[in-house]
Amino acid sequence: MEVFEVEVFPPAVVLRSRDGRFAVEVDGYRVFGRSDFAWHPLAGYISRRHFAVKRVDGSYYVVDLGSTNGTFVNGVDIRGRGLYPLKRGDVINVAGVVELVVE
Repeated sequence: MEVFEVEVFPPAVVLRSRDGRFAVEVDGYRVFGRSDFAWHPLAGYISRRHFAVKRVDGSYYVVDLGSTNGTFVNGVDIRGRGLYPLKRGDVINVAGVVELVVE
């Protein structure tokens, strides 16, 4: 009898704004920027390419892409820190404009 090892990826991560106006599912890799939050009156503070969410070895990470006004996870400025681990319940603050909850 042959035994096969199967890699099972976790379900996609969902980012949802606290006000419920924005929700997106990320499965793999996605870049976020100003155009994603155009509905917000302060979207001009968000960089064109602000941050990305990436799955690596079954875990999800966020990385700031050199934004002007920063990306924060649970209040920690992650600019220049490379891939920063995410878990359910974390809050990503985008330039002090939008808060996204990781589900």
